[in-house]
Amino acid sequence: MFQRIVLLAALGVLAGCPRTEPSETAPANAHTVQAVLETPPVDSSGDAADDPVIWVHPTDPLMSLVIGTDKDKGLNVYDLEGRLLQSLPDGRLNNVDLRDGFMLGGSAVTVVAASNRSNQRIAFYLLNPATRQLTSAGPSVPTGLGDPDGLCMYKSAVTGAYFVFVDDSGASAFQQWRLNDNGGQLTATRVREFDVGHPAEGCATDDELGFLYVAEEGGALWKYSAEPGGGSTRTEVDRVGGGHGLRADLEGVTIWYGPGGTGYLVLSNQGASNFAVYRREGANQFLGIFHIVADAANGIDGVSETDGIDVTSRPLGPKYPSGLLVVQDGVNLDPAEHQDFKYVSWQTIKGALGLP
Repeated sequence: MFQRIVLLAALGVLAGCPRTEPSETAPANAHTVQAVLETPPVDSSGDAADDPVIWVHPTDPLMSLVIGTDKDKGLNVYDLEGRLLQSLPDGRLNNVDLRDGFMLGGSAVTVVAASNRSNQRIAFYLLNPATRQLTSAGPSVPTGLGDPDGLCMYKSAVTGAYFVFVDDSGASAFQQWRLNDNGGQLTATRVREFDVGHPAEGCATDDELGFLYVAEEGGALWKYSAEPGGGSTRTEVDRVGGGHGLRADLEGVTIWYGPGGTGYLVLSNQGASNFAVYRREGANQFLGIFHIVADAANGIDGVSETDGIDVTSRPLGPKYPSGLLVVQDGVNLDPAEHQDFKYVSWQTIKGALGLP
């Protein structure tokens, strides 16, 4: 929080001085892209918007959604034009994720999970594809954590089971919960707990390859087994000060799925207000860094101090032919407003970094 206050002061947001985006001061040879659009600012002031997740409509990609957290209020649901469709004032929901196809009461449903810091629980919702609305999936699950914040979901390719990972803000504890159909009611059972050594929030799972990626804020990006018997064994992907320009804090992580286990891992390099890209396969080779800079012609500011991110490789219409990246913007400028979410076409990222 102190780091963010210092940044806001430096940008003039606190003092009313002229402002510039950190991303606009990127090196001349940096890879840069621009956002296609941005959502309305969240209702809450300060460090409020946090984590998005993309839901792809099963039959009409243009009807897909983005669900984002206002961590001082609840959940927001946006369409692909960034319009706000639904707002759920359900508490201090920090991180959000979803998975399709969970069998509940004999029907395949889309489950949305969010960490609730108001009551130290995991909140569950069902997403109705016909109405594109969220409804409660029943009672939330107490975690026993002091302040649950980071969260991601996983569907095992080995067993078909569905899981939620959740961590503790300011601590190093990670929990894994298995989802259950208890007579048509969604419940969860804790199946694993491990220590990542230092505070971490951002996480993402590779459902096909069975990996869990955890962004240790001041340290490294780690790869674990996502299976409940995976224990605490891990492999380092990259680290702060490791030569690729990573700076604390490391935050959101997401995966762009390609065919045959290929694709890309994307990391929010929050301390440098940019994003690192790695190969999904093999040893996760580092591929480059990109910045999201301002589009003055269309009145969209650049992106800085990003927390949560999500990406899909599914084509979502002419604006997003190779998929969509959604990022939280920690300092929303020109005009200075509450935080929001930016939509970036993967096609532009692919072109900027020369990705295959």
